[in-house]
Amino acid sequence: MNWRILLAVCFTCTAAVAWAQPMRVFSEFAQIDAMGNVIAPETPREILSPSIARNGYTSFQVVIQAPPQTRFLLHMGQNPEDAVQITLYRRTGGQLERVDLPYESSGAEVLWMDVFVRRDAPVRRVKVEPQVNINGDWIIYPMEVRVREPQVSDVLPPATLRTMLCGGVSAAGVKAGTAVAQMQMRNERQDAALATQSTPADRDELKKRLGSCGRPSSDPEAYLKVRDLFFTPLWMRLKN
Repeated sequence: MNWRILLAVCFTCTAAVAWAQPMRVFSEFAQIDAMGNVIAPETPREILSPSIARNGYTSFQVVIQAPPQTRFLLHMGQNPEDAVQITLYRRTGGQLERVDLPYESSGAEVLWMDVFVRRDAPVRRVKVEPQVNINGDWIIYPMEVRVREPQVSDVLPPATLRTMLCGGVSAAGVKAGTAVAQMQMRNERQDAALATQSTPADRDELKKRLGSCGRPSSDPEAYLKVRDLFFTPLWMRLKN
């Protein structure tokens, strides 16, 4: 085979692999570069059926990797309609710029998605599906959110969960960081609010999952195992 033809075939195959998954959803803790590539952890958690608390925010990162210079149009599908409130931000480094839906842009982008559930929302499964149109083709990310019993209190404690359980400087005393860091701190204060409603045994378990207040794990998503406790029934924990 002529080497030019071979090179063209290889380029085509490589491009097809690179854009095989033009849209993915990750946790708020996954570290993602500007081109939408995951830096850490090596195997990020698959976000398909996440549990979320009522009267609180849950954050995700929506990664779109359209080919360079190629326009895309992003919608958010819900079923039932208006079951949750979605706020979308365009992420640039650690900063966030709020954008409206539907959202139109081009190339690769990382978007921060805040999902809020009202206090009186019924406990149920809700479809929250990012939908992107690239070159006339619709790609749908099949995410089904599980609205659970826990409710975040209206007034958040000044401390994050780690500070509440392990001591240290409260969130109120921490110098404001990037917009992403502020969002993560808000979410961890929500976790602290949920922990105040937990039993002493649950708080001990939360402390263990934090690593008994030792040095935080090098895995940026390790904290998700701490948050999982709020949605894991006691019988399931005893079984495991």
